[in-house]
Amino acid sequence: MKLQVFAALLALLGLPSCMQMEPPHEVDFVTEEKPLLETRCLECHQHHYLCAGLNLETQKLAMKGGRSGPVIVPGAPHHSLLYKVLLLGHESPVAMPPTPERLEREHSRLLHDWIRQGAKWPPAVRLVPPQEWKSTPS
Repeated sequence: MKLQVFAALLALLGLPSCMQMEPPHEVDFVTEEKPLLETRCLECHQHHYLCAGLNLETQKLAMKGGRSGPVIVPGAPHHSLLYKVLLLGHESPVAMPPTPERLEREHSRLLHDWIRQGAKWPPAVRLVPPQEWKSTPS
């Protein structure tokens, strides 16, 4: 009887039973998070243009944070400023990215999951600002 009540509560909450849950997708920094940070954040948060004193080019600099302090709290996306500013509407002066185009839902979810999973960033991996991308000859 107790098992039936528990299953009914899960169904009401829209939660699958533990037996049906898929393991969470492990976010790969190099193939998933790095391109996102480079294209959407690094135009302003890098060595040539330190908006808010934040440089996201290396793990060490990103974890140090900017003028507001640390922006990534591994394991806690809702305490991480890097994630929280994505949730703000553009009427807020600190909303990111500062363009009218908001980050796509799947990208903000990816950032959320990466931080929740511990914000794993291989120390040798450096992000390259778009301004420094080599253009390919036509």
